[in-house]
Amino acid sequence: MTTVLCKYPIPKPHSCKLYKRGLNDIYLVTAERENYILRVYRREWRNKEEIDFELELLAFLHEQNQPVAYSIARNEGTFTTEILAPEGVRYASIFTYAPGGAVSDNLDGKQSYILGEVLANIHQALDKLKNNFNRPALNNEYSLDW
Repeated sequence: MTTVLCKYPIPKPHSCKLYKRGLNDIYLVTAERENYILRVYRREWRNKEEIDFELELLAFLHEQNQPVAYSIARNEGTFTTEILAPEGVRYASIFTYAPGGAVSDNLDGKQSYILGEVLANIHQALDKLKNNFNRPALNNEYSLDW
């Protein structure tokens, strides 16, 4: 992973350990003062254009002061790094680390209200997003069959 991490403006990492394996492989990168997340995207799940759109969207939300973990641009300005893995080309990106835990099923009324408010603010911020990405229509065929 050092060949990937050196392409990003982060301090020299002390460690890079597998954090969670799932749809993508997630690594916890520990540096001197901060932690980061390295995401290695599953091969052929999303193409580079789709990944880049997601990362640009998160950067946009960060610029709009929304509370999201966002991708850090590489030293030359792009977000993704191509990796030649044994199974073929995969893409990787570095994210800021979001402290805390995942939202659980046991939200109380106050937590639900705060979560709803944050999501509403994110949706309002996204109304300002201008892009040329052609996303597939979200319909039953796409959601269930594809």
